[in-house]
Amino acid sequence: FVAIVGPSGAGKSTFLSIAGALLSPSSGNIQIGGTSLNSLSQKKWTQLRLEKIGFIFQSGNLIPYLNVLDQLLLIPELNGTKKQNRQKALDLLEDLGLSHRLTQYPEKLSGGERQRVAIARALMNEPDIILADEPTASLDSERGYQVVKMIAAEVHKKNKAAVMVTHDERVLD
Repeated sequence: FVAIVGPSGAGKSTFLSIAGALLSPSSGNIQIGGTSLNSLSQKKWTQLRLEKIGFIFQSGNLIPYLNVLDQLLLIPELNGTKKQNRQKALDLLEDLGLSHRLTQYPEKLSGGERQRVAIARALMNEPDIILADEPTASLDSERGYQVVKMIAAEVHKKNKAAVMVTHDERVLD
């Protein structure tokens, strides 16, 4: 679990976008799980993101017409692995204090709640690597620390990797 800290404009988010197969590098080679991204088609990049990468976007990037539970259930549906995912989604939302918001749409959620939904969604596919772009930006200190602990626990428990870009020095320890 690595945290990247630096000033605005230094390229931290761009780095995550390249590492997460959202942008192509101008040079060099990106490998995830021994797979070189340079040799893959766009369709394979999409499949790799669905199977191997959990991306927590700074702005959440929630789909406005899906409720909280459906935000999470969309990931296994896109990946073709629907079985037993409802309970997993419910458990993740419970862990993040959102079990009372299952039927709410993003417009009805606070910024912190939207961010926690985005975190739960990123964990739905049990990714090999979690890439987190300012995951605590809209959370209070206690919830931010809890979220970082949750990501760290997932990393250690399931032998995963995580890279977090943050300005929140409260969570660096």
